[in-house]
Amino acid sequence: MIKLILAALLLTSSVLQAQVPKLLPTGFQPLSIHQVDDTVHVFCNGNDIDFDGIYEPNNGELPASWLKYHAKSGNLIARRDVTHTYFSIPFRPAFTNSNFYNPNGNSIEVYDLMSQQLIDSAILTLPNPQSTITALCALSLNLDGEEKTVIAISHKTSFTQNGTFGLYSIADKKNIAETEVGINPQMIKPFRNLLGEVEFTILCEGTFGGKNSKLYRLLPTPSSALPFKTEFYDLGDTGNFFIIQDQLALTVMNGSHEIIPFNLATNTVLPGYPTGTTGYDGPREIVLDTITNRVFVSTYASDIRIGSYISGDVLGILEPMGKPEGLAIIDGKLWACNAFKKGEYAPDSTIAIFDIGLTSVQEKAGSRISITLKQGLCTIISEENFTNADIRVIDAHGKVVVSRAMSGHSLQFSMQDFPQGLYGIHVNVAKSTMNELLLHLQ
Repeated sequence: MIKLILAALLLTSSVLQAQVPKLLPTGFQPLSIHQVDDTVHVFCNGNDIDFDGIYEPNNGELPASWLKYHAKSGNLIARRDVTHTYFSIPFRPAFTNSNFYNPNGNSIEVYDLMSQQLIDSAILTLPNPQSTITALCALSLNLDGEEKTVIAISHKTSFTQNGTFGLYSIADKKNIAETEVGINPQMIKPFRNLLGEVEFTILCEGTFGGKNSKLYRLLPTPSSALPFKTEFYDLGDTGNFFIIQDQLALTVMNGSHEIIPFNLATNTVLPGYPTGTTGYDGPREIVLDTITNRVFVSTYASDIRIGSYISGDVLGILEPMGKPEGLAIIDGKLWACNAFKKGEYAPDSTIAIFDIGLTSVQEKAGSRISITLKQGLCTIISEENFTNADIRVIDAHGKVVVSRAMSGHSLQFSMQDFPQGLYGIHVNVAKSTMNELLLHLQ
């Protein structure tokens, strides 16, 4: 079976490799892509010629910018130049449905997603002016029996000493927890463990060339003081980015030029897969296509490597016409930020878009039933007026995770708290049966 899958992937990758991407114009040095509902937010770092973090137009510098595109058409919706600061690199902001949270030095700025206006220049300012906030992540967390929106924060005071991880309650306007983590913490991801508990994973880059990159995992305990159960694992040379899929973290190691898997269910660092890059052309970011089990890795070798999630083999290469950084899969297309021009380090100003045939909304052509999954909400709409139709959602292990009786023309239910991954949905009515696959991306 695996050989058949790999054969199909190799055939697909040869088609992908021949693609000429569609190029969207952006601001200078696009860093990252974030989709919220039907809008794609692209953040560009401009051109800070003297690297002092201050926009100086008289010196020929270009400001950072925030562009909004329509997810399906790719049309530009709005643009805002950010002239009071440059974005941090790596850029790890946070989002809710209405707000964008930007780490700026030792403070957190808040912007309205719709208007792009600055709401608050500092909802939080760390007491140490030497602190730099390196990563943010917004989520809902149960605290003492109450659901609250919190921001997970990592910060540091130097490039050689351990950093700090903390939680900030937006509603209470205060820090509610803090603990020490490794050197240069630079990315945070929450996930649900096998017991359904929310944990945090923090990628710590380590010192440059020190081969001391670590992955921390923190489990909040339910006491009022909210201490953490803390564990960490050695990864090697310069962790740059990671994703989590089905209790497996895939970490991009820029220094050792490999992807290192970490099994969160067993706390096991697995053997790494080489990306085939060398020197300063190392891997940057990674995204996963869970339908075909392909991973896409951006590299400063001016390409995107396609790999097998099953075996780790490199299956093909995409050429985005620049040095790609941030990646995202949006409505069946791979978006890649060309941070620099191909083969050099002059800022580029384009996004490359490749059609990879992936969608997180499945709708059967010619069917009298439509099924969509968007932002964690599953919607079933029927032309017929059902009476107690049997609706079941089945996870990748064959377990029924949702069972509903549908009466009438429509049914909605949330999958927001489910682990991201591939689910089957079974609709059984008196006259017919319908089966679909749904890709759930948290």
